[in-house]
Amino acid sequence: MGLYHFTAERFVENILREGLSRGRMLKSFKPVIFLSPWQWLTKNDSFEQEWAIGTGRLPYKTNEVRFNVDIPESNIKSLMSWNQAKFMVPEVADILSTYGDPENWFVYNGIIYPKWLSNLTRNEKFK
Repeated sequence: MGLYHFTAERFVENILREGLSRGRMLKSFKPVIFLSPWQWLTKNDSFEQEWAIGTGRLPYKTNEVRFNVDIPESNIKSLMSWNQAKFMVPEVADILSTYGDPENWFVYNGIIYPKWLSNLTRNEKFK
């Protein structure tokens, strides 16, 4: 299965050095609680991601770059589709699911190591 992680250019150096390790999943709004480490992935390779539009308050674009992600078979048990994961975050699942195409989303519980990442691609729209 082809999986991708989108992020901002400003995070590329750190990701190439450390992998994906800082991802979080919002569990509740009041109080604000995050679960970590949960890395967000998608099987949609398009830079035109609706969820990226929803991050307009951030000082960067979350779809500036895309990594291909290849999780080894021995670690695949830590990967789940959003349809499975959303039951861990019922308070926010419906809201998060309105941002795009949740049928393509996956979350990975743990660190995605640099050697699992390939094909760094920059979004032509931001060059």
